[in-house]
Amino acid sequence: MRPAGAPHWAVVGVLALVGVLVALQGTLLLPLVSQLPEIYHVSPVKASWIITSTLLAGALATPIIARLADMFGKRRLVLITVAVMVLGSLLLATIEQYAVAVAGRALQGFAAALLPVALSIMKEILPPQRVGSGIALVSATLGIGSAIGLPTAGLMYGALGWNSLFWMTGALGVVVAVAAWWILPASPPTSPRQRFDWLGALLLLLALTPLLLVIAQGSEWGWLSLQIGVLTTVSVVALAAWIPWELHTDHPLINPRLAARRRVVLTNVAGTVIALGMLANLLIASQQLGSPDFVDGGFGLSAGATGLVMAAPAGILVLAAPAVGRLLGRYGGRRVLVLGALVMSTSYVARVFLDRSVLEVVIGAVLVGLGTSLAFSAMPMIIMSAVPPGHTASANGVNSLCRMIGTSVSTAGIAALTASTSVIVNGRAYPSAQTSHTAFVLCAAAALIACVLAWFIPRHGETAWRPRGLVGGQGNGYVGRAEQ
Repeated sequence: MRPAGAPHWAVVGVLALVGVLVALQGTLLLPLVSQLPEIYHVSPVKASWIITSTLLAGALATPIIARLADMFGKRRLVLITVAVMVLGSLLLATIEQYAVAVAGRALQGFAAALLPVALSIMKEILPPQRVGSGIALVSATLGIGSAIGLPTAGLMYGALGWNSLFWMTGALGVVVAVAAWWILPASPPTSPRQRFDWLGALLLLLALTPLLLVIAQGSEWGWLSLQIGVLTTVSVVALAAWIPWELHTDHPLINPRLAARRRVVLTNVAGTVIALGMLANLLIASQQLGSPDFVDGGFGLSAGATGLVMAAPAGILVLAAPAVGRLLGRYGGRRVLVLGALVMSTSYVARVFLDRSVLEVVIGAVLVGLGTSLAFSAMPMIIMSAVPPGHTASANGVNSLCRMIGTSVSTAGIAALTASTSVIVNGRAYPSAQTSHTAFVLCAAAALIACVLAWFIPRHGETAWRPRGLVGGQGNGYVGRAEQ
């Protein structure tokens, strides 16, 4: 039961704050990547591991923590995960050493696992008619965290120093932990307590770690290098061992039968493709606004001004959250996902031409952000309608993992594109108009592919779950019906 004095709006507020925290961990250091070698006195290749460690830890922790949340209670795992993230922030804030930075950022990466757990809590706590609005609000706050984090990082670094970034994230983590402990209900586990699938987790780790390293380091090592070949082989072999193990074990980490359902698999693939374009919107907008005005496509805004400008579209998305929720309630997740991907695609095409003023850049960012919010709000609704109640967190965890893989590919792609199309002025490289235009066209194509995938998600008639083949034979005879 919810604690006394914790109305629904308070629960949603805490979970929205979780969304901001998740987004900050993923985007805070992106504007400062070029500064990392100087800060830690290492080569650019070694410095890249400070970013890569966050990605690896987040991707590996998400399915594991999501499954543990289903098994042992969601509030408990929220508190544990936030504590791990705060520990990482404290290490980064107090010890300025390279090895500690890699470890601290890895601990901060655990925050990525909070999102699927938060969405699952919302599904359990809110009345059905308010779930859509709540998910839309959390999706919007992800945009706020990204929009504020990108420019604020540069501003705080310049004014208060490197350590201030991590004191800020640590303090926010403490606020989230206290609010979660006070507001969120200590609901009982939705899955019976069973043995955790440690072998499945190990095999998944062996499959994902090489894959993510290939994505993150491929351009640096060379796509045809021996390292890439070995890592790819290890990933494929581990995946080939993981799938049959998960199919035959009594309590799998991720149930392949659920993950392979058409509604789930198409949603996850669409989510991966949509994530390719999500980060590019805010990252390139920040680059456009902050680049000197003597560079083609730059506007010469300060870090503070860029932060204020980028906060505006994020605020608009928060205000639009109730409308997104109503769309979900009226038309269902599939139609809203199709609409969101279509809005993203057309908006990215528009962004090619909306670059003559700050206002045009903001309008373009708002339009793409609206499509992203629609799509990201729809996916959890589709996923949670297709799995048993005891698997909502782990199912959302897989969707989050797919989106993280898409974001990783996007980050690597934008970095490679920027390196190949930047202009050199006074010995310094700046993103050019060609950089942004090429990225926008590629993102428009990716969103259009996601739109087509979403169109083929079954509209109705597919049962959400059956007892046969589920974890531990659960189901209790319940057969749900997929959302329209």
